[in-house]
Amino acid sequence: MKIGMKEIKNIWEDTYLVSFYEVDAKNCVFLPNVWKYLQETAWNHAHHLGIGYSDLARRDYFWVLSRLAIEMKEYPQWGDKIRVKTWLMGNSRLFALRDFRVLKDDDQVIGGAKSAWVVLDLKTRKPQRIDPFLEGLNSRPDQHGAEITLDKLPVSDVFDIETSYIVRYSDLDIHQHVNNSRYIEWILDSYPLEMSQTHQIATFEMNFLAESNFGDEIVVGSKQDEESKLTFLHAIVRREDGKEICRARVRWMRIE
Repeated sequence: MKIGMKEIKNIWEDTYLVSFYEVDAKNCVFLPNVWKYLQETAWNHAHHLGIGYSDLARRDYFWVLSRLAIEMKEYPQWGDKIRVKTWLMGNSRLFALRDFRVLKDDDQVIGGAKSAWVVLDLKTRKPQRIDPFLEGLNSRPDQHGAEITLDKLPVSDVFDIETSYIVRYSDLDIHQHVNNSRYIEWILDSYPLEMSQTHQIATFEMNFLAESNFGDEIVVGSKQDEESKLTFLHAIVRREDGKEICRARVRWMRIE
């Protein structure tokens, strides 16, 4: 596809070299850092398509992540080179759908993800119809980055463990609310050390429901699934008003 003299890429690819500060105690890329790779590649592709951060900001709009589902078969290690591919999957009335694939340098697929995004008005924070923003852009619904689906996660208000955090300046993104990767970090930090040492995350799903801001006290609730002992449900709630910020479902697998 061409717009003027510009060749438009329906599938975008970036290459990353894993740094020392991006791996955990098992020398595997920490899952929030995997998501940072994916999100950076999404931003690069959006900019290429003319719907990036600066493009929307000029019209007083911005992108917000609404749903995320990541699945990983293998985690890259310090010094590994990986490739991240992304493409538009299509859209519904409010959501722009985007998939990802993570590959090793030898083309082996080691992970993938699905995501749903909304466009908000910068002043009113109200969601906008997505069609006008994607007009004329090609999607690839035939390409699936992951088998996992973007489910609406179940509500749970009874938890086995609760962990509290105060939102600091370092938690904020460019829009002055908590960075989406920080929620993933808080959830994973709620697990005991032994779990992280003997297991790795197979799938991570999250629904984003509201914003949180500087100074908020955030409570991370955790509950083991009754049917699968390696699956856990989470909710992140603002203590002051009980507002649910996001929900998550995490499935672990034992390291062989």
